[in-house]
Amino acid sequence: MTGTKILFLEDDKLYQESIKDFLEEEKFIVETCNNGQEFLDKIFNNMYDLYIIDINVPIINGNEIMLMLKEYNDPTMKLVLTSIPNSISESFKNGCDDYLNKNADVDEILLRIKSLIKRAYHSYQDVIKIKEDINYNLFNKKIYKNKENIELEIRSISVLDYLIKKRGEYVSTFELEKNIYPTNSKSKSNVIRYHIWNLRNTLGKDLIESKKNIGYMLKPLII
Repeated sequence: MTGTKILFLEDDKLYQESIKDFLEEEKFIVETCNNGQEFLDKIFNNMYDLYIIDINVPIINGNEIMLMLKEYNDPTMKLVLTSIPNSISESFKNGCDDYLNKNADVDEILLRIKSLIKRAYHSYQDVIKIKEDINYNLFNKKIYKNKENIELEIRSISVLDYLIKKRGEYVSTFELEKNIYPTNSKSKSNVIRYHIWNLRNTLGKDLIESKKNIGYMLKPLII
């Protein structure tokens, strides 16, 4: 199943379930955790597009979590959603990308989430043009050629997804591995090469440039 994957750290079960249900109705894939240690365990084993983080949670609080993510250079977008007063300044200092009070209505939460996801792709649109006849929907993570869905392996889509975020820049094999495989993965560089081959074979051999000992680059779109 492809789509935008969110990890929600929140120990208030009623609030957690209400937000989770709302976001799932909006077609997001949502996983939840009740404390900071559970959050760390989840990100060790999985990859996410967005973290929603409450500050006042057990074991390891949200501020400590964000400082750990900052130290690790985790590029995943981070939305602080909390009822702690006067915490906005510290939250941004610790590395959050946006901040909301829990009193915010669900429509505003949705707008902020969509804005953060699009910011990760440097896009104002839900759909990104890869080539003249090929588009990528950054929310459902599907590729369309002339409006027909192109089927690809999930991990190949993850490689493309990351290259879109870094479009016009060379990305090393190591960076790709780090950002498309969870920490517990035993992925190898030859697996990345396979996914690059798969993307070129499906979308066009001229789409992705490679440079020995440097990495891969999704070519900028020439209009």
